[in-house]
Amino acid sequence: MRECLADFSKGLGLRELWLFLGWRDVRKHYQRSLLGPFWLTLSMGFMVLGLGVLYSQIFKQPIQDYLPFLAVGFITWGLISGLIVGSCDVYSSAASSVRQVRMPLSIYIYQFVWRQIITFGHNFIIYIAVALYFGLWPGLNGLMFLPAFVLITANGFFMAMILGPLCARFRDIPMIIQSVVQIVFFMTPILWDAKQVPERALFLHANPFYHFIEIIRDPLLGHAASLENWGVCIAITLAMGFVAFHFFARYRPRIAYWA
Repeated sequence: MRECLADFSKGLGLRELWLFLGWRDVRKHYQRSLLGPFWLTLSMGFMVLGLGVLYSQIFKQPIQDYLPFLAVGFITWGLISGLIVGSCDVYSSAASSVRQVRMPLSIYIYQFVWRQIITFGHNFIIYIAVALYFGLWPGLNGLMFLPAFVLITANGFFMAMILGPLCARFRDIPMIIQSVVQIVFFMTPILWDAKQVPERALFLHANPFYHFIEIIRDPLLGHAASLENWGVCIAITLAMGFVAFHFFARYRPRIAYWA
């Protein structure tokens, strides 16, 4: 465990390196394009607009209420799913560097999480545009977005500590994770509102993704997330951190052989 903590401390000290590498990863996918990384924003923006117009009619909800609801949910889910699915490739995608360059292994986790934060920042422009168009002002409740964002990012960091080495060892796990994430998307209130299924409250509240979506969506829509949502998210974060550090400390020496 001491070596594990020392690894993360050294990796944090090399922040100029992983900050550059994370930004480079985002840019290289859009080289020679006119909009560059803002294609991320444009593609998700059109998807939110199209689904917002369609599902507001299906659910018979006013577009001024449903579109902000959908935009925040979609953007937040993009961050959560990106952290989960991307965690699987943290070490397998950087196998040559892991085996040949002597660096703290935590650098690859820092780089990955930073890349997801950049992507989320680009997509967050969609929320700003929707809020300005509909005159949405979250007020002081909006400040709770910051600790909610920290909790989700921290869980993504812990997820990478577990899934990174695990998926480098077992290459079938990434396909399983992708399938599960696709199913969970439809079972989580992103396209639909939790108030529409009150008779399924027990099932809904057992979904941890519901709570993480709510602690970000409620503040950005001007509401206060419930204490239940915050309590579940904090408990999951503490449990994830405990498991992640013990798992990474045990299997960190084997990552170079698995990658």
